[in-house]
Amino acid sequence: MTPRGPRGAVERRNAIVPQMRDYDALGERQRWVPHLMYFHPAQATYPSVTTDARGLRTVVGADPDRPTALLVGGSTAFGIGATSDAASVASRLSATTRWSWRNYGGRALNSTQEAVLTHLMGTDDLAGPIVLLSGLNNLVRACMPGAFDPTYGAFFQQSHFERQMRVAAVGTRALARMLARGLAAKAGIGRGPWESDAAAPRELAAHASANYDPMLHVLRRDLEYFAMVAAARRTSCTFVLQPYAPWIAKALDPRERELFALLDEEGADFTPVAAEVTRRGDAYRRDVARICADAGVAFVDANAGPAFAGPDWLFVDRLHLTDAGQDAAAQLIASALPR
Repeated sequence: MTPRGPRGAVERRNAIVPQMRDYDALGERQRWVPHLMYFHPAQATYPSVTTDARGLRTVVGADPDRPTALLVGGSTAFGIGATSDAASVASRLSATTRWSWRNYGGRALNSTQEAVLTHLMGTDDLAGPIVLLSGLNNLVRACMPGAFDPTYGAFFQQSHFERQMRVAAVGTRALARMLARGLAAKAGIGRGPWESDAAAPRELAAHASANYDPMLHVLRRDLEYFAMVAAARRTSCTFVLQPYAPWIAKALDPRERELFALLDEEGADFTPVAAEVTRRGDAYRRDVARICADAGVAFVDANAGPAFAGPDWLFVDRLHLTDAGQDAAAQLIASALPR
């Protein structure tokens, strides 16, 4: 008998989408790296996903004799949910367009980390387009409790970083004395700023409102960086706002309906944040379109139009895509690229 609660929800999810076991295992091996903060393990090998020596996802069909293009973004660009490397968006694009695509997607990255990843991994051989399949992580992180700096923004796993830096600043001997005297919590060493109980919806709304414009400023800055890279390489840059099921008037497949219910059971504490993200969807989509226009970046909203609105099984959760969803995203991107 499958247990109830979060653990049971994960087990029932894995019975429907067994590839997610591989992505969970990969996530448990995330490593902290300079500048980028954290990234996938190098040379990881699972039935559904593999990475190279730098931690980038393998692209099936990449060809050094064709011009290189970049797919940049968070976990959707990385291809969470695909049953194999060949089924990911980047591999689909390599199979169906004239470019050889490189996957610069990273789990839980915000737009600044996406820019840092692109800078670190390099664009020297870039001759094809840059596509950013992104946008949701910036909004989600702005809606979550916790610090949001107008210069540095905010990132996932930030509490772990801040806690360790507080420990380093205090020093091990002083920390030992503080722990012995019960003073560590007073010094801010302990649970991170958003590792407490979930905030009330009204508090989340106020928090998101305070962070919203600074978050848009950070996004604008990062899109301008990508526009400059594209201009320097004499190519194009397109921002594709990734599909998010609550923003789409989608006829849900029965498996999507069940998976979404299991997701709610697994992550009940996140439900108020998800509701706030959903509520802000229309305004955010308009604002991102405006920022792209100002930055000289082409804009495509994957949440509009028929690509993700049909009854097919496209989502393994509200954000990540099945193989059919990966294919739909690749077709949408390919249709938006310059000929």
